[in-house]
Parts: sequence; C-alpha cells; structure tokens
Amino acid sequence: MDISMRFKISTLKIWGYHRKYSIWGLTPNTAKPLLLIFLLGTFLFTIGCATLQEREDRYGSNPPIITSTYAKDSIRSGDTWKVYVNAMDQDGDMDIFVCSIMQDGSGPYPFDTIRIKPDQGKYLSGYLYLPASGFQDLWNVHIELSLYILDKAGHKSNEEVLELRFTSRASDEEVDQTIYDNRPLGPIKTDIFNLDIGDVSGGDFQVQ
Repeated sequence: MDISMRFKISTLKIWGYHRKYSIWGLTPNTAKPLLLIFLLGTFLFTIGCATLQEREDRYGSNPPIITSTYAKDSIRSGDTWKVYVNAMDQDGDMDIFVCSIMQDGSGPYPFDTIRIKPDQGKYLSGYLYLPASGFQDLWNVHIELSLYILDKAGHKSNEEVLELRFTSRASDEEVDQTIYDNRPLGPIKTDIFNLDIGDVSGGDFQVQ
C-alpha cells in the first residue's frame, strides 16, 4: 500500500476515534496519549514500506476495479444492511476494503478496513454487512457509505457511494442473485449513533 495512503487512512481513523471519545464524554487529554502512540507506530511502519515501483514489480501495475454494487436504500432498526460488491483485479492482489460512513448532522465516522481473502484477490463477489441494533430506535437516521479497494501494490480502485435511511419499513427491492454471490465478505465494524440516544449498533456480529 502506498505510504501516503496508509498514513492518510491511519490519521483519519485517529481523528474519528477522537471524535467518538468526545461523544462518550472523554476529554482530549484522556485519549491523546494512546492516539499519539498509535500514530507514531503507524508512521514507523510506513517508512519501511517498499517503493511503488518495487511493489509493482512484485504484484503488478493494474489497479482493482469495483464493477458493480447494490444495497437497499432503506431498512429498519435491528436489520442488517448488506452491501453487495463485485470487483476484480487483473494482477490478483486485491488486499483490503476501505469503508467510511457519513451521517447527517454528525459528520464522518472512523475509517474501517476489511481484509480481502487471498482466494478473492483476483475476483470477488459477495456482501459487506453492517449490523444495526434493534434495542434502540434509529428511525430516520440517514448515512452515506463510501467504499473502495486497495491492492497490495498500493493502487486504489474507483470509489462507490451508497445511501441508507432507517425507516419503519425496509425496501421491498431484493438483490439479483444472478449478479452477486450470497457470500459474506466481512463486517463493517462502525457503530452508528443516534444523536438523541447514543451508541446503538455495530460490533463483531457475524452473519452466517
């Protein structure tokens, strides 16, 4: 992965975590030492990375391509949002998904990364999933998910943006199973906040 891209992702993650701590009432001084240690460790790791030319010589020069996406535009609190993705990379070195969520009235959440399995490095089809708790009300919360893929050489795919609103009734539209595999690709581990209630979703819930 390109050094500047890795550093950018880590920095945005740290900014998001700092924001999350603030929501929970922790002071900047409480979170700052841990965040600085994480940032320093990330920087020391990135300076040892190979150059772009060296990585392309090893993995190839072709970037990944997200060929199609699909997700319902409305679900209920307690439902799991499935984001279907088809992608390919001629070099077979797709490495990670990078996901970020923007919420109306709240701003961006921390970036999340999802590792792509080696056997899916050339072609993948399936769904990412975002669990939403049924114990709290997310009615009318609107989020926007941006996602892209990075390969092992550091190339970035095209970026796809999908929107979701929590309503009293889920969309009746269903995914075309002839286009996408019904295969989980990994969880989006982002906690969605209802600004009037608090932390209401996310975590390590697993889809079977």
